[in-house]
Amino acid sequence: MEALQVIVKVTEPTDWVNSIVTPEKQRTGALRVCLDPRDLNCAVKRERYLLPTLEELTLMLSDAKYFSVLDATSGYWQIKLDEESSFLTTFNTPFGRYRFTRMPFGIHSAQEVFQKTMDMAFEDIDGCKSIIDDMLVWGSSKEDHDNNLSKVLERTREIGIKWNAEKCVFGATQVSYFGHVLSDKGVQPRPQESCRYPRDGATKKQTRTRDPHRDGQLSG
Repeated sequence: MEALQVIVKVTEPTDWVNSIVTPEKQRTGALRVCLDPRDLNCAVKRERYLLPTLEELTLMLSDAKYFSVLDATSGYWQIKLDEESSFLTTFNTPFGRYRFTRMPFGIHSAQEVFQKTMDMAFEDIDGCKSIIDDMLVWGSSKEDHDNNLSKVLERTREIGIKWNAEKCVFGATQVSYFGHVLSDKGVQPRPQESCRYPRDGATKKQTRTRDPHRDGQLSG
């Protein structure tokens, strides 16, 4: 994380010092370093930006026949913090204090900030919508879909968003998205939660579970 400049060393006194927690990623077993910002969250001012729902999204898909799903790599880390906010995320480790330079998991407002950023970045492009870090692109024909996808990827290059290639699906006639299967036949509940993004009948055993640290809902 330090090599990626997601965190930097802190040597000066700070108003806030947080603890950290290290939950295990279910799919890979790797550890994720997260803040334990329960006290900080009590002081964070939130915009209360409304998050979209799948029900709202499905109203846009009446004539959709081709789909792509893009998954943002370490989504929140793609949001840069200004210096004042960065120092609020200072945390203790056995190796000294560090602070996040990117949006950490666990902050109450993280979802709202990320969603607003994505909405503003792609609001002028038809046939695309994100729910947090999962972007859905669609079209009524292959040509329409490819045109929308091309605009999304071009915007991606312009603003510097990175997608996780292992979790992306391109140009499928059926995709799994937030517990539902989307196809030209409409929206259906997904029968098996173990398949995250099956494409045209293929299965990929990746479990989609909500991480409380990722969602900004760190419990006591």
